[in-house]
Amino acid sequence: MKIKYIFLIIILGFITSSCVDLDLQPKGILGENELFGNEYGVKVYFAGLYNFLPIEDFNYYANNGYRVSNYWEACKYSQGNMSGEYINTWLRVNNNSNGFGYWPYDQIRSVNNFIFTFPKYKDNFTEATYDALLGEAHFFRAFFYSGMAKRYGGIPIITEMQDPLADPELLMVSRDKEYDTWKFIYNDLKFAIDNMSPTSEYGRANKYVAAALMSRMMLYAGTIAKYTQYLDFTKTELAAQKDYAGGITADKANEFFQASYEAGKLIENSGNYMLYTANYPDKALNFSNIFLDVNSTENIFIRDYDKNCPSNTYLRHSYDSQMCPYPDMSGRTGTQSYPNLDLMQMYDFPEITAADGKPIRFDERSDIRNGMEPRLRGCMFFDGDELRDKTYSIQRGIYKTFPYLASDAQRGSNSAPPNINGNRILGTKSDTYEGVRVTGAHGMAENESGQNNCYSGGFVRKYINPNMTAMDAGLYLSAQPWIVFRLGEIYLNLAEASYELGRKEEAFDYIEKIRDRAGCKVTRPADDPTDLSQKYGYPIDGNLQFIRDERYRELWGENHRWWDLLRWRVVDRVLDRYIPNVLMCYYVFDEGKYIYLSEVVKGNLTWTANKAANYEPIPQSEINRNSNLLPQNPLR
Repeated sequence: MKIKYIFLIIILGFITSSCVDLDLQPKGILGENELFGNEYGVKVYFAGLYNFLPIEDFNYYANNGYRVSNYWEACKYSQGNMSGEYINTWLRVNNNSNGFGYWPYDQIRSVNNFIFTFPKYKDNFTEATYDALLGEAHFFRAFFYSGMAKRYGGIPIITEMQDPLADPELLMVSRDKEYDTWKFIYNDLKFAIDNMSPTSEYGRANKYVAAALMSRMMLYAGTIAKYTQYLDFTKTELAAQKDYAGGITADKANEFFQASYEAGKLIENSGNYMLYTANYPDKALNFSNIFLDVNSTENIFIRDYDKNCPSNTYLRHSYDSQMCPYPDMSGRTGTQSYPNLDLMQMYDFPEITAADGKPIRFDERSDIRNGMEPRLRGCMFFDGDELRDKTYSIQRGIYKTFPYLASDAQRGSNSAPPNINGNRILGTKSDTYEGVRVTGAHGMAENESGQNNCYSGGFVRKYINPNMTAMDAGLYLSAQPWIVFRLGEIYLNLAEASYELGRKEEAFDYIEKIRDRAGCKVTRPADDPTDLSQKYGYPIDGNLQFIRDERYRELWGENHRWWDLLRWRVVDRVLDRYIPNVLMCYYVFDEGKYIYLSEVVKGNLTWTANKAANYEPIPQSEINRNSNLLPQNPLR
């Protein structure tokens, strides 16, 4: 694949200055005829639109947007940290999420400009090419609208070129209903699927990419329709739902579930994509490599990176620097985020406590890996794993003796019986006791912050590139691609949509495909009709909970979790003063053995969200310009 540098002034709507994967050569200033009258010009025009698609990747700030200037810090402020998938001291949800005012009507204007103008040049193209390019434009518009709809609900649907010099009253448009907004996205994607080519050059969308977006966003709309009723807004809050600008009636849910299901089946039946199995029989390595192999059979659409691009182009990232310990495995800053034990134990995970309540003894720290689900090993690094010619050592401290129950340690409390009178020894990474190192080189040391100080007993492996030296793993030096859509997600979308539509066995078929590739001990879940309505405040059984949990396991660290909690309308219940548990390893000195204990995260770091998080507020700056955007969203 070739990456060309493009610095183009486009006079009909936006300025593009970036690296783009479209094999283009600089042509200078382009007018309407040069842009829309030939395929090359259209590619130039589309290059900027691809650059601004709302893809929540390595450089995305959960609370600050897509193109922030100090994007090397994005791993600190990721959606994973906001949703509790990761632990760090930088970003936690407290009460609600105000967002950052995503309002891409400038990009939508560029798309509308194309859709309005392009038919003038239809005779310059073959019918297939013309249809495909027009379909691609509808794909763009649907993508931009979906980025707003999942944040705000109903938003103004603009399909024409507005004259900025027109009467201000004509420009002060009102919000459309949330149902109509999602139907508009559906119609744009349906047009894209029907008109786009089944194949495309590297870096561009095709009909199956549009179908993948349809699969994801219609599932979102379906769950919004089904579960918003259970938010139980008060009368005052319901006033903010005027004409259902926030919320969809439950009778519309199956309409969207069916649309998601059909889009997923279109992808599956194409035969173009398969679950990645290139590294079998090593299923742990195989899962890890899903996110590193640009030729993966699972990839539907990826955003590429190139560390040779200029640093201000957003086409480099700093993931390896921010997710690997310094200096052994990264050349700058060190780890910012860690997975928690609650998540680890959702996979096949070894017991750390025996039947008698005492911690299980391990001969080596690395024995904790025995019996772990291969997918978990592919997602995370544990004690004994190797990266960049170094071995992870994540020991927390030393116990002189430990004849206690695991519960006696009281989740790490300093006043617990095993932890007083000098029995528990903690220290810095250079301290020793009787010649034994107290804290591992990559363990949690005392008197250090969460940056580069393992808060949880594990490190992120998903998306980490092992084929670089520690010195190479510096700021803006990573270039592994971000997977926007992959078949694994589509199968999970199909599973959830199928179950919501009453197709339980088909739903389990898709879950089985995912779990078999993951290397799970049990591949097909048992039928579990357990009523979990008290947990979430609405009817849900154990089967649907398993499907949702499987989604978390498979897509962890891929920026889905926050949006899943919102669309299921459970964010205020799952993140209700949530304090994560963490995995801590100790050496028992008088036995020469190791134990693992479940402890509360250092500092009792807490994640809390309320109902307000389900809808971000319409940006106040836009309301100041257009009061017809009121009423504000519920609880805002």
